[in-house]
Amino acid sequence: MLTLIQRPTIRLIMVGMLLLTVQTTVFAEIRPWGSACDIMLGFSVASGVIGGPEKGALAGFVFGILVDLVIAAPFGLSPLAYGLVAFLVGLIKASITQGQAWWLTVTLVFFGSGVAVFAYNGLGALAGEIGWFRWEMLQDAAVIATFNAIIGPVATLIQRWTLVLTREA
Repeated sequence: MLTLIQRPTIRLIMVGMLLLTVQTTVFAEIRPWGSACDIMLGFSVASGVIGGPEKGALAGFVFGILVDLVIAAPFGLSPLAYGLVAFLVGLIKASITQGQAWWLTVTLVFFGSGVAVFAYNGLGALAGEIGWFRWEMLQDAAVIATFNAIIGPVATLIQRWTLVLTREA
C-alpha cells in the first residue's frame, strides 16, 4: 500500500481531489472582479515549471480530467488545455535555465495561466462552444493569472512532493 502512494499519478489524483474541493467550495464564492480563480490551472502550470514538460503534461491532464468531471463543458477540453500549456511552460523553463528562482516561477505561472485561458476558449470554439474571444476573457485571464502567480511558489513546493521530485543542488 505504501508503494502505491509513492507513485506520482496516485499523488496527483489525491492532491487534485483536494484542490478541486477547495476550488468548487471556497473559490466558487470568492470572485474578484466577477472572475473565478482557477487553482487547478495554477497547480498544473506550476508542475510544468518544477517538473519539466513531461511531468507538467501529466499533471495538467490529471487535473484537467478532474475539473471536467464537475463542469459543464465538452469532456476533454480542460485536460487538453491544461496539459498543453503545462507542457509548453515546462519546455520554456527547461530551455531558459536549469535552476529555480522564485521570480521565474511567478513569471512563468503568470504568463502560462493567461495563455491557458485563451487556449481553453480557443479549443472550446473548435469544439462548438461560443466564440473563442469575448471581452470578459481579458479580465478573466488577468484575474486568473495574477492569482496563480501569487500561489505559484507554494504550488511548486506542493507539486515537488506530489511529483516525487528531488531538490536541485
